[in-house]
Amino acid sequence: MTAPTGPTDLTDLPVLVIGDSFVAGFGDETGRGWTGRLEEYGADAGGLLHVTEVGVGGDTSEMILARWAEVDRRLESWPGTAVIAEFGVNDVMLVDGEERVDEAGTIAALRGMIDRAPEGRFLVVGPPPVAWDEINELIAARSAAIAAVCAEAGVPFVPTYDTLRADETWMDGVAARDGAHPDADGYAVFARVVAGPVLDWLGGLAWVHHED
Repeated sequence: MTAPTGPTDLTDLPVLVIGDSFVAGFGDETGRGWTGRLEEYGADAGGLLHVTEVGVGGDTSEMILARWAEVDRRLESWPGTAVIAEFGVNDVMLVDGEERVDEAGTIAALRGMIDRAPEGRFLVVGPPPVAWDEINELIAARSAAIAAVCAEAGVPFVPTYDTLRADETWMDGVAARDGAHPDADGYAVFARVVAGPVLDWLGGLAWVHHED
């Protein structure tokens, strides 16, 4: 049985981040990615976040929804878990000239996540830019579509595309590697972009007490 009482102060708060290779921190030689740095920002704010990331390289929105049981299992053990999803870049990558997942597919997958996510404890982080202009146009459009669905559903959305597109550290980092993933400096920028709004959101969540 669960009972929400009052806002949390970020102490002992479980957070699950599900998504793609950016969630996994691919390319970060320190192994921290943006999710590890989010935990560090929580500590700097005087809290103690327990961040678990389940990022899989190459995953599209549909693939993330297909493994949502990972979220369900976490919620069974810790009903107060805050869930964050980040996706979108892999959806618009082109295979034989076609997007891996079209906009309708992304929207359907996102709505599926919203239906299964804990009410009031789900946030979406938008996809970042890559090194290729053609793909970036698709990412920007897909990010806008994701934002619109989140707004309609009352789900918080934290955009990353515009800020990172204008950031030399991020763009130079992805260009210097595989065109998509930066090094540690790039992930530090990503973390700075999302940490403020994410921590503000986490701080406003109600406590959910778990009774064995």
